[in-house]
Amino acid sequence: MRGKKPLKAHQYNYASGRIRAMELQLLDSGRLNRLYEARSTEDIMRILADSGYPAAPDPEAGLAAETAATYKLIESLVADGELVDALKIFHDFHNLKVVLKSLLFTWSKAASAEEAVCDVLPESSSSCSFQSCAPLVLKPSLVDPQILFAAVRDRQQDLIPAWLYQAALKASRRYLSTYDLSMIDLTLDQDAARQAELLIRHLDCPFLSGYLSRKADLANLGMLLRTRFLRSGKEYLEKALLPTGTIANQQILDCYAGDAGEIKALYDNTPYAELAALAENYGEPGTATRFSQIADNLVIDWIRTARWILSGPDIPLAYLIGREMEIKNIRIVLTCLLNGIPVSQAREMARDRYLTWR
Repeated sequence: MRGKKPLKAHQYNYASGRIRAMELQLLDSGRLNRLYEARSTEDIMRILADSGYPAAPDPEAGLAAETAATYKLIESLVADGELVDALKIFHDFHNLKVVLKSLLFTWSKAASAEEAVCDVLPESSSSCSFQSCAPLVLKPSLVDPQILFAAVRDRQQDLIPAWLYQAALKASRRYLSTYDLSMIDLTLDQDAARQAELLIRHLDCPFLSGYLSRKADLANLGMLLRTRFLRSGKEYLEKALLPTGTIANQQILDCYAGDAGEIKALYDNTPYAELAALAENYGEPGTATRFSQIADNLVIDWIRTARWILSGPDIPLAYLIGREMEIKNIRIVLTCLLNGIPVSQAREMARDRYLTWR
């Protein structure tokens, strides 16, 4: 087996310097406080404009435009394109979920069962339009969402990469064997984790490998707590666990029937000990929200390791992930504002910022 390709830090000198300067554009505590005090979407748009976000007809359009612009910038700065592809690929799998769920109501049960055995996607109605999916897809992605929709609806395998078409086959097959919608999500989440890992397996980038592993660990712990609370069963948990975490899936499965103490013991001396402690009362009001917040903050803790290097891919990648977390905070404020939820709750639900000193 070949060794991993070392990434040359000197190739990132310009990128690192440019991103260090751009980090000063990330929202500081003063601008965040202004967001929390906003009383209308117009207020939010003014704050975003002052913070360098693109002009747009509404805040959501501005956030989408900034996401696309940030990915484009980082792609232009990162010498090893697979590093950014490993992040974008999660958008492709999300989009595939959206496409399959928009089409499955047109699948004939009898015909679909036969086609699933033959490794053929179920036949979908040609009247189905991408427009129903358009508001739900994520961009940027490796495959244009509209092309993905056409490939699945019309069963045109050559339109998209083999790994994405095979994922569609596997997810549709599992759905048709159970008619359990969650099987689409579980199957594609596992495939996304595997494919992202495959993309960077040949690259020596502990920062991104560690980020992906941490995301998988957090997802697996969350799934353990949820399935225990909902009494979904150990078999369901086994189907849901991601294969790319640092904690063995069998160890997690062994905790399913145990008490909260066993879960805390498994995660003791890991970064996830605080989350594992929620096993005591998971399911009580607010615990799921609290879990999500702590999990995101643990992701931020990881990307902050990029602050201590002078040059390398860690710096632009951390900026990209940090910007996405900033956008998540803005969306929390927007959601609270549009639904009449007190601003104090937006503050409580906010995720940590990448740069704590600003």
